[in-house]
Amino acid sequence: MDIKPKIESLLFAAGEPLSPEKLSKLTGENEAKVKEALGILSEELKTQARGIRIICNNGQWLMVTAPETAPFVQKLKKEVFEGDLSNASQETLAIIAYRGPVTRTEINEIRGVESSYTINQLLGRGLIERSRHPQRANTFLYQISFALLEHLGIHNIEELPQYGEFKK
Repeated sequence: MDIKPKIESLLFAAGEPLSPEKLSKLTGENEAKVKEALGILSEELKTQARGIRIICNNGQWLMVTAPETAPFVQKLKKEVFEGDLSNASQETLAIIAYRGPVTRTEINEIRGVESSYTINQLLGRGLIERSRHPQRANTFLYQISFALLEHLGIHNIEELPQYGEFKK
């Protein structure tokens, strides 16, 4: 299999920036070949009138939507971010509230499904926050935000129903 579909799939599934080094480990290809493929893939996505792009910032690559599709994406985001929370969002938020700080991988394991999209929705709504994991590079920890506490009308996380019992 060609390296470009592998990279494209990994960037899509990750939902967060990945380094060429990490992509090299995941694909089994050398880092120089990964960097070359990233450049080619990036250019192809631009010239083929596709709805996605890959961008690079400080050596980290991320899959994003194409700028020209912004009006359509904004419609979706408005609907998603202003509507009621989906069951998946409620479930993910509960996991983060009661188990946090927690990694995306841990959330995925608990839920049994990929949660990147749901996590991004919760981040976009300001209901959760993320911070770098102190021991693992390229990993984030998720926890509830002050905005969520304010929205729920509580002063700290311990005021959540049965929080103390759950933490035992």
